[in-house]
Amino acid sequence: MLAAIALTTLLAAAPPSSPAAVPIAEAPAAWAPAVAKAQESGRSFQKALQARLGAALAQGGPPAAIEVCATDAPRIAAEAGKAAGVKLGRTSDRLRSGANAPPGWTRASLQAAAGRKGADVQPLAVDLGSNLGVLLPITVGSACLGCHGPAASLQPKVKEALAARYPADRAVGYAEGDFRGFLWVEVAK
Repeated sequence: MLAAIALTTLLAAAPPSSPAAVPIAEAPAAWAPAVAKAQESGRSFQKALQARLGAALAQGGPPAAIEVCATDAPRIAAEAGKAAGVKLGRTSDRLRSGANAPPGWTRASLQAAAGRKGADVQPLAVDLGSNLGVLLPITVGSACLGCHGPAASLQPKVKEALAARYPADRAVGYAEGDFRGFLWVEVAK
């Protein structure tokens, strides 16, 4: 409960002067190389994470996937970011892990997208001065529902694993196609 209140306070505390996000399709042409680099690094991260999650699901089901997200996802993000020369991570308005708290520049966009369908949320770019911030929407897929679906439909072993790993978890109750959060990337312009 305290983590939920802290996140709500954190999201509400976004400074009014936060940089404005623009849809990538409407971003200045000069940003195109940075946007392309951010998108490629995001695809690299997602491909590696999905492969690892798929293997974990096949071997141990959703409880094994929870462990992958907790331990492997941060490492995969760091490796993908280092390989591309960018900084990247995942965030949401309904956090599972405090380690995924939203960077300040993502907060206004995160609030605007919360509760929407993933298909209705566009990739965005944010001018961060010498860097460009890129927000790539994450949509809940059918395979995600074993850990992120309605709490009443989660398997008992999944509930146990979530309670043990994430006692303040707020990342359940989603339906397929819901906006889950953003993959964010910071890249030099």
